[in-house]
Amino acid sequence: MGWTSPQNSAARYHRGWTGPGRSDIIRHLVITIDPFEKLSSLAYGAAVSVAEIMAASSAHITLIVDDQFCDLVNVGELDPDQVTFPVNQYYPLDSYPAAAARLLSHRGYLSTDTLAVVTEYVEASPTVVPASFMGVPIVAGGWVYGELFLTRGEGEPGFTGEDLELAMDLATVLGGRIPGVLAMEDEAAGEP
Repeated sequence: MGWTSPQNSAARYHRGWTGPGRSDIIRHLVITIDPFEKLSSLAYGAAVSVAEIMAASSAHITLIVDDQFCDLVNVGELDPDQVTFPVNQYYPLDSYPAAAARLLSHRGYLSTDTLAVVTEYVEASPTVVPASFMGVPIVAGGWVYGELFLTRGEGEPGFTGEDLELAMDLATVLGGRIPGVLAMEDEAAGEP
């Protein structure tokens, strides 16, 4: 039958991330993002879908381009200075060294972790830090393409290790689409 968005608040935050339920969720994301042939629409579609699946207040997709982070899309409840499609929002990987190291080693993190990446994010955030957050690498073919970052606000349950595992899987589904979409964009631009 497939995955459908939960209809009540009790089911919103925990949906049984194992077995057939997990397969349905992953299939839902695959079908949702399959039609997109441009990186911006792929990222937007994936961010909206993952935010819904994970009951996240916001979802953010950042790419890693050479030695820089590049904010690509923000959806959901955004800070006043955030826009859905940031333009040329690049910053060096070494401006967030713990995050870069964690992501490039194919590992995610939760706001409840006692890790340097969490401390780094809390100290560097120019706005109010969300009640709960997590970041996971977007990976394809062993290559880290970027980060999927999710938040939940006050009064919402915090993300769990189980949520992190599912987010890793969902980010990998997104990662699997990125090389093909980039190739289509290069071909459309006339690049070899």
